[in-house]
Amino acid sequence: MSGIGSASTGSNVTVGTNVPPVSFPGIASGIDYNSIIQKYTDLTLAQETPLKTKVTALNNQQTELLKIQDLISKFQDTFTAISDPANFSATTPTSSNTSAIAASSVSGSVATPGTYTVTAATLATATQITNDPAANGTFDQTKTLATAGASITPDNGPAGYSGQGSITINGLTLHYDVNSTTLQSFISTNAAALSSVGVTLSYNAATQKVTVSSTQPLTLGSATDSGNLLQVLKLDTAQIAQGGGTYTAVSTGAVGGINVGATLNTANNAGFATAVTAGKFSINGVTFTVDPTVNNVNDLLNQINASAAGVIATYDQSSDKIVLTAKNDGPQGITLGSSGDTSNFLQAAGFLANYTQPALSGGATINVGKSAAVTYTDNAGASHTVFSNSNDVTDAVPGVDLKLQQAVGGGSGVAPVTISVAQDNSALTTAINTFVTAYNNVINEINTATQAPVIGSTTSSTTGQTSGTQLTTGGVLFNNQDVLALKDQLVGLVSGFGQTGSSSYNSLASIGLTLDSSFTVDSASSSDTSNTTSQNDVSTQTFAGTSGRLNTLDTTKLSAALAANPSAVSKLFTGTSSIVGQLGSYLTSVSGLPTQLTGAVAGSVPPQSLFSTLSTQTSDQITSLQQQISLVTDQANLQADQLRQEFVNSETQIAQLQSLQSSLGSLVSSSKA
Repeated sequence: MSGIGSASTGSNVTVGTNVPPVSFPGIASGIDYNSIIQKYTDLTLAQETPLKTKVTALNNQQTELLKIQDLISKFQDTFTAISDPANFSATTPTSSNTSAIAASSVSGSVATPGTYTVTAATLATATQITNDPAANGTFDQTKTLATAGASITPDNGPAGYSGQGSITINGLTLHYDVNSTTLQSFISTNAAALSSVGVTLSYNAATQKVTVSSTQPLTLGSATDSGNLLQVLKLDTAQIAQGGGTYTAVSTGAVGGINVGATLNTANNAGFATAVTAGKFSINGVTFTVDPTVNNVNDLLNQINASAAGVIATYDQSSDKIVLTAKNDGPQGITLGSSGDTSNFLQAAGFLANYTQPALSGGATINVGKSAAVTYTDNAGASHTVFSNSNDVTDAVPGVDLKLQQAVGGGSGVAPVTISVAQDNSALTTAINTFVTAYNNVINEINTATQAPVIGSTTSSTTGQTSGTQLTTGGVLFNNQDVLALKDQLVGLVSGFGQTGSSSYNSLASIGLTLDSSFTVDSASSSDTSNTTSQNDVSTQTFAGTSGRLNTLDTTKLSAALAANPSAVSKLFTGTSSIVGQLGSYLTSVSGLPTQLTGAVAGSVPPQSLFSTLSTQTSDQITSLQQQISLVTDQANLQADQLRQEFVNSETQIAQLQSLQSSLGSLVSSSKA
């Protein structure tokens, strides 16, 4: 197929390629053949203009149809949430005292609306075993500080005064050497110096605590101190008390005892009275390995806590005790030791009496955990008591998770706690609002796309004659009956009635979802622009009726409907036969994509959806018009080629005749001579 080139204003015409252009037009005849050919070609190609205009319009329509289809698809995406039955029975519990009892919904359950009063509650506790303090070593004030059995390893610190440590009391700096100084010698040697600043220092062997008394405000420690004697004597965190003109500080715990950071094979057995042997020990059937040359107590506590033994092992520095606490609350035991144990750690630490009998050491204590107890009254006034091995109680108030924070009633000082369970419409409201927004987006786009053009008029004040003029082009789908029918069907479905078993709540409007009652359109309005002519401008006019849009949800009306008849409201939205289900089924046939409801699919996908049909029809029209344009182009090419050939032939004949005429003229001139 020959192509149509651009028109040339020079000597050559580029239309057509089958026959060479007339390179030297009008040499013989003086006629501008190329200009004539171009004019004929332009007249023929003018037939393409309305065809191309139609193609452009159809392409715009196709684009608009795809846009509406995409908005409908997004509208379909909102149907899963709005059709979820759980939204219509959702409730939210609240507590009148969240610091005592926090309330929330149990996942997967629905709490029955009402008021429940917790009149008494006791917290669940976990089983605890505490080691026998007699198994711990004691501090010997007559031995050097390094070997006396302190629970914190003493040191001199960085090289200080003659390589010794130092401690400051009331501004007086005292020196010591952990390798040569005993606590007894430290107290006696420094007694006179301390007395000069009003201080008396003493040690109680029974309690293993140091007491510092002062007749003036007492200060302990200095930034220039070297070593950790203040920490070893557990005076660094001691509270200074005042009474009778005396200031006193006492060790916060025994100076001697378990040294959690010392290797178990140290001279003082890391604070145990009995040396720990290498091997294995077990708790709740889980085995742990001990190497006294490598491990310290902290290592063993960390092993236990990181295991599946189900206990938490801690060291209480103030009481110098190791405590094993069950991870789960309630009256459950902790099994210590087994016949396969080879290390005496549980015996040396003061938990077990021996290997053969699984009996606790004489001074070890066990506090068996207790269940939580909740007593409450329900809506009918009936009292219930529920026990739980956890402070997270989910089987008391139906569907409500009660997290016990404090004891209630029974002398606890905490008044009864009210648990209120009310209908929760938040998820449903969110789903409806999302549904409405997506629906209105579809309606807005259809209204814009099908808007009629505005036709105005211009009247001459001189002649009085009126002529029509188009003020706006209107929507690209103006007068498209398929799209208008789509809108009518959508509006009809959302404003229709459903089978709910209720005459009061059988439509979306009855639960607060109504169509708007007015709409605006563009129209022509007359305005004077000169003394001789009046013409129309475009203005907006409002009319009674609906644009097809849904108003904002009336949440008050929805709440009242749910309170009065939640079953009827639910039937408007849930299930394939509901209004929402029918709407979804229709959209499936329109878009060709399934509308997913909660638990079901609305309608079935047709072999040919509305939009695929419209798209095919539009594409066919575009193809037909493009074929017509091609025919016109071919016709113009053929016409140009024929004219070009004819002009070439004509020019050739004229040239021949001119040559013959010239020859005859020469003959006549010769005969006269």
